[in-house]
Amino acid sequence: MIRRPDSLKTFLQAGALAGLCALALLQAPKQAIAGPSGVAGTALFQQFPLLYQGVLVEGMGGAFTAVADDSNAPFYNPAGLDNIQSSSFQILNISADISYPSLYPTLYNGVSGAGNNNQNYINAFSSVAGQSLYARVGDYSNYTTHDFAIGLLSNNQMLGVANASPTTTNLGSLAALSDSGVVISGAYGFFNHHLQVGGTLMGLYQMFENIPSLSKTQASALSSTLSDNLSYGFGLVGNLGAIYHFDLPLNPTLGASILNVGTANFGNAGSLPQLINAGVGIDPDIGFGRLLADIDYVDVTNYLYYTGDSLWLHTRFGVQYQFPEILTVSAGLYEGYPTFGVGIDLWAVEVNASYYTEEASPVPGLNPDHIVSLQVAFGWM
Repeated sequence: MIRRPDSLKTFLQAGALAGLCALALLQAPKQAIAGPSGVAGTALFQQFPLLYQGVLVEGMGGAFTAVADDSNAPFYNPAGLDNIQSSSFQILNISADISYPSLYPTLYNGVSGAGNNNQNYINAFSSVAGQSLYARVGDYSNYTTHDFAIGLLSNNQMLGVANASPTTTNLGSLAALSDSGVVISGAYGFFNHHLQVGGTLMGLYQMFENIPSLSKTQASALSSTLSDNLSYGFGLVGNLGAIYHFDLPLNPTLGASILNVGTANFGNAGSLPQLINAGVGIDPDIGFGRLLADIDYVDVTNYLYYTGDSLWLHTRFGVQYQFPEILTVSAGLYEGYPTFGVGIDLWAVEVNASYYTEEASPVPGLNPDHIVSLQVAFGWM
């Protein structure tokens, strides 16, 4: 049981967390003025701004800022490493996301027989007009223990969007992002672990592909089009986070994180803008298993134009229940859409699956992109 801090410690703890939030908010004017460009201006980044998405986290609505407590913490809130009380070594940790139902079969069948006919291309893209296709595959092999994590990351994602009114000069858009490199993360608990702070440093090689208006000519020679539009570069990415545990019923927590601190630059591959998230969670002692709940407000400084002024698009909510052995189940709300997740941990093999929906427009409910995710990890968990 965590001891209740005295009044001086409470003041210092609250001040430290407030200082982190103040540091984050000082960046707001710069972000509000700068318009998104490069990677940041693509629908891919606007909808999927994280360098790595945890499948279990997706199942609980993507809400993790105030309750981070596993190997996903370096990417959401590295302070959560201080909540981990055991060690795990995931030698291979593969995960994948895909839109469902996929527009790919319909589009492929239409384009494969299009020949060099302009109208055939227009008809093929018109059959999926306005629809999105998201796909991701990645591996985060890592060693994670109390207050420390190190791993090798490879995360590859793409988003294709068919134009609502396809023409020969604008059939749709395509963006892809690939990141690979080393991840090192650490955390520390102060005042008997009431206040936790953490940081992540990533050295990543990034490849970026962006075709905002795919023409019929480009689509008919897609391989060379992709090669001509590829850019790449190396950059350093930093994340900072803090979590505060209150001595109150239900064990409430308050969390804040700054992702891509100070903006991460990858040269010709563009840059990743700084994003700020905040959350409130609970971790009650229920006597059998473990229950977590969290509600996040993401993109506090409103950098992502997709979130706009919509409270729904800023909000993540989730609940996760971990049985004493093997099974974990979760549910939540992601941008107003329901999410579900399930995980099975057999010590040497871990399998997680989730379902969530990404809003593919700045208007909630207008263009839902349903996504299924699967993760399979081998090692010692």
